[in-house]
Amino acid sequence: MRGARTGFTLIEIMVALVIFSIVILSLVGLSFSVARRTTRATDQALSMSVLQAKVAQASATMFDSLNTIVGCDTTVSGVYRVVGCTRVTALTGRLDSVQIIVKTTIPGARPDTLNMERGMQQSPVPLR
Repeated sequence: MRGARTGFTLIEIMVALVIFSIVILSLVGLSFSVARRTTRATDQALSMSVLQAKVAQASATMFDSLNTIVGCDTTVSGVYRVVGCTRVTALTGRLDSVQIIVKTTIPGARPDTLNMERGMQQSPVPLR
């Protein structure tokens, strides 16, 4: 009669390796998903910062100089491009419409559009 053997059989080791491989592969897939979402969030933040910069520029520009901010600017982040365009339309002699459109090359992203009206600052009425 043989003595009791200690250790693992080949089948037990193979089953353990299969279970370990499944766990590792699921963790790798999860990490790729997290990395993709983080990159997308970063690119969306870039798009929003371009929009905020365009709004700040339109707000800080004097009414008479609004036509100087018309046009498009491109910002590049990695493989993605963010294009911010500003258009000014005169509504009346004292009121302009400013339209800001920010487009990105992120797949599935839609352009953000912001419309604002800027009026000429009124002169104070002198006291009599």
